[in-house]
Amino acid sequence: MRAQTPRGRTLSTAVARTSTLPALDPPPLPPSITGSTRRILWIIGLFRAVCGALLLGLALLLDLRVLNVTTPNSFVIATSLYFVFGLAAFGWIQQERLPLPLAQTLLALIGGDIFFLGLAMIAGGSSGAPLPILLFPQLAASGWLLRTRTAFFHAALAAIVLLGLEAWRVLNGVIGGPQLFQTALISIGYFAMVGIAVVIGRYTKASEELAAQRGIDVANLEHVNRLIIQDMQDGVLVVDLNGVVRGHNAQVTRLLGGFGRMRGGMRLSEFSTTLHDYWRRWNEDPSETLPPFKVETTQRLLRVRLVRIGSGLNGGTLVYLEDLGRAQNEAQQMKLAAMGRLTASIAHEVRNPLSAINQAAQLLEEDGAVAPEGARLLSMIRNNAKRIDRIVGEVLQLNRRDRQQPEAIPLGDFVRSITDEIVQAEGIPARGIVIDVPDDLLVVFDRGHLSQITWNLVRNAWQHCQKREGSISIAARAGYMGDRVICELGDDGPGVPAEYRVHIFEPFFTTRPGGTGLGLYIARELADANGAALELLPRAPGASFRVTFRRAVMAASST
Repeated sequence: MRAQTPRGRTLSTAVARTSTLPALDPPPLPPSITGSTRRILWIIGLFRAVCGALLLGLALLLDLRVLNVTTPNSFVIATSLYFVFGLAAFGWIQQERLPLPLAQTLLALIGGDIFFLGLAMIAGGSSGAPLPILLFPQLAASGWLLRTRTAFFHAALAAIVLLGLEAWRVLNGVIGGPQLFQTALISIGYFAMVGIAVVIGRYTKASEELAAQRGIDVANLEHVNRLIIQDMQDGVLVVDLNGVVRGHNAQVTRLLGGFGRMRGGMRLSEFSTTLHDYWRRWNEDPSETLPPFKVETTQRLLRVRLVRIGSGLNGGTLVYLEDLGRAQNEAQQMKLAAMGRLTASIAHEVRNPLSAINQAAQLLEEDGAVAPEGARLLSMIRNNAKRIDRIVGEVLQLNRRDRQQPEAIPLGDFVRSITDEIVQAEGIPARGIVIDVPDDLLVVFDRGHLSQITWNLVRNAWQHCQKREGSISIAARAGYMGDRVICELGDDGPGVPAEYRVHIFEPFFTTRPGGTGLGLYIARELADANGAALELLPRAPGASFRVTFRRAVMAASST
């Protein structure tokens, strides 16, 4: 193996150093021109091309000697060059990204105009004196687009070149002094035109920036209004003059019960015939008092308030739906909260002597000292002690609604797991409950609260159903907006009588002997505490309950 020479080491070191040098970035491309700038350049380019075409047409079609053009052939060549320059410039500015920045592009175009119009003026003799007028649009566009002192440099360049050219022609006797004075006036007009264009351009730019900022503010305000409307407890509908619903929030579907069916663009009568009748009556007489109405599907009492928006053909109506039951529920919640704090302390005190009574009855029963006729009384004591203990336990659950720990729960696995426990505890046949819940549905809920709700609903359904295979069905699906999960539990029993439907969720209301009347009430309270909704659906036969959950968007393992 040969030793490496110093020259080889030097060369390899140089190559290594060269390889470690950072790569040079390509030069940035000029920014693409905006829509308004492109339109101005397009108009000026078209003007330049049309002027070149007209001058060339006059040179070819008319007798130039009649127009005092001393060198017709030179004039034709000059106008031809100007026409070719106009076409080339028009094609150049059509590119998405200009090869040069805007200021340099305008300087090149104006320089070309000055050069070729100067040639046409020289070839046209005394007849070429009006040609400098053709530079006014180009200089005005330069002032409007640049909005800086550079535009005055363009005007000064045009004035110096053309005045120098006219002065040279005066000295050679080609034109007279009046034509030089005319060109001087035109040159003064260049500066005046550029000044006006710069002022208008700056004002236009300020107006555009203000309009853009106002557009951003309006978009932000619209987004905020949309969020506020969606989070409102009241239902809101926007109805146009023809009775077509242009928009509504999610509360409308909750209050009217049109899950998955309501959408924008439908007529108000498809949402609710009663609302359509109220809207028609209000349009005829805005002073008429509209009474509250009850929705049969949701059993909610709603108060309607209508407000006119806009005017003329662009007007419409805002329809507010207020749930009167919500105010009653809030008042009831306040009373129950105070009662819950009182009963919580009482319940703990009741359980201590209750346990002593239950234990004493059990000892007497085991001791055998009680006569046989008193055994029935001991059994009554123990059964009623257990019933009181169960009531106390359910009362204590009223204070647990504010202690939720929400998590993302796979609804399918949870329902199958909890129903297995209920089946074993309540003695329900294995095929008595039919479950149709997809595995990909995740809900946000407290696991303990969801267990309590499911247990109450399934036990209540089994007590009233026909106790056959498939008597209880549990099905779930995603809501039509994608942010909710709808789970329905039904049975094949006689259902809830119409006169009881309004009171079914009230505390201590029961139609079953020995019941406490707190099961459904607690289930609904726990659902509300977790941002869900528990409702009784108007279906027959049997009773059907619907729970609308918040849908989780993250995996259960990451929560």
